Amino acid sequence: MSQSEISGGTPAWPSLEQQLVESRVVHGSALEQLVKDNQDFSMLWPREANDQLRIPLWLRVYWRKNHPENTFPEHSASLGYPMALLDLYEWMVAHQDLKRVEQVPPKPAAPGTPGKP
Repeated sequence: MSQSEISGGTPAWPSLEQQLVESRVVHGSALEQLVKDNQDFSMLWPREANDQLRIPLWLRVYWRKNHPENTFPEHSASLGYPMALLDLYEWMVAHQDLKRVEQVPPKPAAPGTPGKP
């Protein structure tokens, strides 16, 4: 039995506080609320409690809630999660207000530019 399991084979999921510290979440941020809202680890495979994926458990719960059409095969290396979730996670930690960054509109092409009138 792994160290992260308790008697009876039930996984020992990390506490909310452990997750907030591990993800460097700022108190009162939108990211903190997102983490708190995604603690239903019964949606995950027991082995996810201590696998080697770097995707936080709360983000996996969030993904599963929002993508019920996906399959999550227990024995695949990625467990069915897109690896782009790592990039999303990094963005969330860097932008804890979770607000979209405004896109700067492209400058119009100068007259006489090839392919432009």
